[in-house]
Amino acid sequence: MIENAIKVLKKWVLCDHCLGRLFAQLLTGLSNEERGRIIRFFIAFLLDSGQKIEINPSNFYGIKFNNINLETKAEKCFLCNDFFKTKRDIAERIKEKLSGIEFKTFLIGSKIPEEMLKKEEKIWEMVGIDFVESIKSEINREIGKEVKEIMKKDFDEKNPDVTVIVDIESGKIKVEIRSLYIFGGYKKLVRGIPQAKWICSKCKGKGCKYCKGEGKLYKTSVQEIIEMPLLKETKGKKSYIHAAGREDIDARCLDYRPFVIEIESPLKRSISLRKIESEINKSKKVKVKGLTFVSKDLIKFLKAAKLDKTYLALISFEKKIDRKKLKELKILEKEPIVQKTPLRILHRKSDKYRKRLVKKISWKVLSDKKLMLKITAQSGLYIKELITGDEGRTKPSVCEILGNRAKKIVLDVIKIHKNSFFNLKI
Repeated sequence: MIENAIKVLKKWVLCDHCLGRLFAQLLTGLSNEERGRIIRFFIAFLLDSGQKIEINPSNFYGIKFNNINLETKAEKCFLCNDFFKTKRDIAERIKEKLSGIEFKTFLIGSKIPEEMLKKEEKIWEMVGIDFVESIKSEINREIGKEVKEIMKKDFDEKNPDVTVIVDIESGKIKVEIRSLYIFGGYKKLVRGIPQAKWICSKCKGKGCKYCKGEGKLYKTSVQEIIEMPLLKETKGKKSYIHAAGREDIDARCLDYRPFVIEIESPLKRSISLRKIESEINKSKKVKVKGLTFVSKDLIKFLKAAKLDKTYLALISFEKKIDRKKLKELKILEKEPIVQKTPLRILHRKSDKYRKRLVKKISWKVLSDKKLMLKITAQSGLYIKELITGDEGRTKPSVCEILGNRAKKIVLDVIKIHKNSFFNLKI
């Protein structure tokens, strides 16, 4: 260890941090600065005791020798350029940058200049990497310690409320605020609104003739109704909605569909979800239930959930309904329904086959040409196509069995068969 330290201090001037970091894996309970100081003073003892050691004397600037006369001068650290002397100032700037942001935990990251990394590699080539720590790790930790002391906040490596990135070369400080994730269930009580905000594909939200200057194709959505009070309370930038499936724009959803709404860059995190829920439920279009804070991990679980659904379909046919054929609809329960990707979404999804089950079907004749169907289906079955046949792309289908074409379909999701986890939540 001493031989390696002497090799390095002969060729370069290093501060205590950069010297001690070469032996960071030795002993615990010491900072790298303390390690470097101990090693430096030990070598100074050797020098003062009369040992002949070739070394750059500037490494001992400020140390008072008793038995030798060593000419020293102040020089900046070859590796970090005395960066560690600025850590308190950087922490103060970070505090200023975080002003106005509510958070409990933080993480420090850094962008290290290429030249500094090359210098570090050059030193490692001389001493080996058995006990070293990277300068990036120490910079992140040392700035973090200063910020923790100044702001009285906790350091969190896994799930911080804010992440601060320090560019060592330019001195710029970037703040990334972790999104808020709020779980709940929603009902969509009206037809004609999508689940998510539908940005105009022609102008990408800028406003054009196609979208009549709106920048979107529908005036509102489930997402926008839910996000409005949340963005107001959190002062967040925007939202994203993640749900367990979606209903068609012209269909209602009369049972609570599980969802997570993500609020990006919230300046405020401590909000009353009970108050927010009450505010959202003033809407006549959307109702929510069970709002609660969750982690990002729930989104994957939500997307992977395969929830069966029960639908109510009101169908108007072109011809009179042949009542004798209605019993044949039970055929739909016996074998999987084979569907090719529906024509209406073929422009955005690949053309492939899928098999899904109709678990239960029942009916009620409303008039000569009107029929009400109640269908419980496996997740992923396209219900409109199950009814129409989609020009032969879905087999078998209701229209094929009845020998009658559907003129109009009014569809509602009346039951989402949630598993025990979702039932507990909402």
